[in-house]
Amino acid sequence: MGVANVDQSLAVQQEHVRPELEDLALSASVLWKKFQTTKSSKVSNRLARIPTMPSRGGKPRVANLDGGDLGLGSGPTTIPGQVTTTTFVMAWSYTKEAEYATDSDEKAIEDFATLTKSIAPKAFADFMDTVIQGNGSNTLDTIVSTVTSGSNIVGLVVNNANFFLDDEDIDIWSALGTASPVASITVESSDILNNTIWLANPIPTSSGVTAGYLLLVSGSSGAANSGFFGLRYYQVGTNTGNWLGIQRSAWPGKYLVPTIPVNGALTPQVVRAIFSLIELSKGEEAVDGEGMFAHCNVGERDAWEQNALLVQRINYVEAKGDTSEDMLKRKAATTIAGREMVVNPRALPGYMDILREKNLFRVETVPTDFYDVAGQTLFPLYGATGGIASSLVFYMINQSQAVITQSREGAFLSGITQPNFVI
Repeated sequence: MGVANVDQSLAVQQEHVRPELEDLALSASVLWKKFQTTKSSKVSNRLARIPTMPSRGGKPRVANLDGGDLGLGSGPTTIPGQVTTTTFVMAWSYTKEAEYATDSDEKAIEDFATLTKSIAPKAFADFMDTVIQGNGSNTLDTIVSTVTSGSNIVGLVVNNANFFLDDEDIDIWSALGTASPVASITVESSDILNNTIWLANPIPTSSGVTAGYLLLVSGSSGAANSGFFGLRYYQVGTNTGNWLGIQRSAWPGKYLVPTIPVNGALTPQVVRAIFSLIELSKGEEAVDGEGMFAHCNVGERDAWEQNALLVQRINYVEAKGDTSEDMLKRKAATTIAGREMVVNPRALPGYMDILREKNLFRVETVPTDFYDVAGQTLFPLYGATGGIASSLVFYMINQSQAVITQSREGAFLSGITQPNFVI
């Protein structure tokens, strides 16, 4: 045997594993956390009523106090909105071998069972933040175009890939109200920089899946107003549809939201105008009240900041040293027109929603928690023979509904042009 080479030394070499696990998934549940901090009402399975008063009543007229007939009056009209909860579940599974093989520092850098249980609440909050952006049907997004390879669709271009979680099952519907989904997929990876969700199970192009088809939470009925009521359910700027069962057309102007279709740059004039529309609708107290905030994606925040960048000035007379001034602060603006700006990577691009915290609340039958049976939260699976399998499963659940009252104390802007280089 000649000179020993590296292959002959493999048995004595140590293998290095970096002791930090790099989490590559987006963790953001911004709007859901806002709702989690608001008031909640415990409800049964029966419809919960949300009382509203679209008309105060009363009939003003010219009076004759010298024996004249003062006429009859009227009174307030109250109408209840009705809401019921929606139930979501998120499941995790792993084998006992995965647990045994990682249950000490000598074996692994992370205890796999502990790791899985620790990320579950964060991942479930991420999921809830995706559905709270929606229109009440559990629709997450619409297909913009498909990515094909041969005769298969391997990816779907969407409006915001951050609406989707890795390994999430999704149902594809041609439209709401149809009989059943045309296909079901699993997201292998959500790719926000290309606004694409890549599929773990490619589907044939012959399935007919195409632009305009809808992507719904797995197991959804595909019917309008049958799911979780999110921003696009409540933030409606026309007298069409319904607000918690109350037809907007029955009381024009009372259950709609002030809106401006910007279809261009986000300017101070537009922002002032949208708050003026709130003031016209509900008065100075509403527009100046505490707890009003804007909810938007990073593109809208950057579009707002560009207004300041266009007018900034550097006084080189007073500047010291030979280094140019930094044109940006470390952080972008956190307010807009004096109100908090809540930036959410899961918000719908092109939109900015104006909301008041006092008008946000939840009705809950079951708050977010681990599903348990008599205190047990980890359950064995069963094999084909009926015996216990060496695998375990646990679930996180939530049975609730989001409510936004006082429509005209909110508002939204749409069609905001995204800055260059922002998706």
